[in-house]
Amino acid sequence: MSHVSMKHCLLLAFLLLLSACGGRKMNDTLARNLIVGMNSEVMRKSDVEVVGVQQVSASEAVAETRTRVAFRFENDGSAWRIREMRIGHGQWESVKNVERALNQIKTEETKELLARIAEAIQKYREANQRFPVFKDFIDLSDQLAPRFMTPLVRLDAWQRPFDADMSDSGILLRSAGPDGIIGNQDDIELKTR
Repeated sequence: MSHVSMKHCLLLAFLLLLSACGGRKMNDTLARNLIVGMNSEVMRKSDVEVVGVQQVSASEAVAETRTRVAFRFENDGSAWRIREMRIGHGQWESVKNVERALNQIKTEETKELLARIAEAIQKYREANQRFPVFKDFIDLSDQLAPRFMTPLVRLDAWQRPFDADMSDSGILLRSAGPDGIIGNQDDIELKTR
């Protein structure tokens, strides 16, 4: 065998080996190892039981788990409340702090979604020389997708529907924010002009 063909054979074998490792199907053991590997100081193998794994596609899978979570309660004299929580063997965290952190992350995600919708409205306006005319956000999103907005966006990060209102100067896009109530101080808004 020539030196060049030997190199090609070795390269081909290497590529096949890489694709075989990367193309491996998700299973219970792999899912648990990946979950535990996120932060070994918090999660141990005994903290995670994989109930089932569903291979959604060649590159996506969902693992349903039972994960060890501990809760600390307190009684203020009238009722019991959850004060802190701990995932696996991690540190205790205030439930209020966890909720505040999640809401901050979801607020940022919602702002990004609103920016994508506003960009789609701008593309629509450039193509049609006018703003879309709509009766509600579903009607608006139907006009934007799929030509100007892919994938279709209808829900904020809390999985609640967006709201939209037309005005003379543009379109007001709105999420009800963390509390889920439209029209108060925690609404997340973006005005297109």
